[in-house]
Amino acid sequence: MRVHVTSKPVTSSQFKISVLVDVLRSSSTIITALNNGANGIIPFTNVKSALRFRKTITNGQNVIMVGERHGITPKRFHYNISPFDMTEENVQGKLIAYSSTNLTRVLERVRGKTKVVIGGVINSYATANYLRSSHRDVVIIACGTMLGPTVEDLAGAGAIASLLTDADLTDEALVAVGLYRDPEWRTLANRGRTAKHLIRLGFERDIDYCFKSDFSSVVPGLVGNRIVDVAQSN
Repeated sequence: MRVHVTSKPVTSSQFKISVLVDVLRSSSTIITALNNGANGIIPFTNVKSALRFRKTITNGQNVIMVGERHGITPKRFHYNISPFDMTEENVQGKLIAYSSTNLTRVLERVRGKTKVVIGGVINSYATANYLRSSHRDVVIIACGTMLGPTVEDLAGAGAIASLLTDADLTDEALVAVGLYRDPEWRTLANRGRTAKHLIRLGFERDIDYCFKSDFSSVVPGLVGNRIVDVAQSN
């Protein structure tokens, strides 16, 4: 089993599984929504497609709109991508139409080419167990932003790779592991552009939540056009 970490989408036939890591905040929000009983999450690369989808559902019942563009909640969406909005009361039994600035953009680049799962700091142990049981070569994609890599996503990739040290880690994976094992990585990430932007928008408590280690056993994975918990069927 080979494990590679990159900040760019990779669709090489060598890698059978792509793990998307968007710590602030898509990974954490999707994990939390499934953990609290959402029926599934349908990702959309743009807001208009998500809104059109909701119109196809009778009266829009049991579908909630969750998304952001550069941190701002789009018009006619119910919630931003804050994990604190993904409560049982809000999401249990609901289908979520989801669109974000970064993760859904990266997901569109790799879907249909490899199996896609979503990992973060909060589910790194469960994600690593899922990958280990697959016995397949893996690329962990630190989504970052359109401006480039981010500290938190590289550290999130390292959190998963650090639990797979019995595998063949590429140099890039080893660098990510080194970053995650630095006890100062959270301090560094709080100085990064994503955290600063979220603080300006009033989402400071989301940051602490997304940086907590290993409290969810959910492993979101794309099955057809829907993200569900693939750990349950593994």
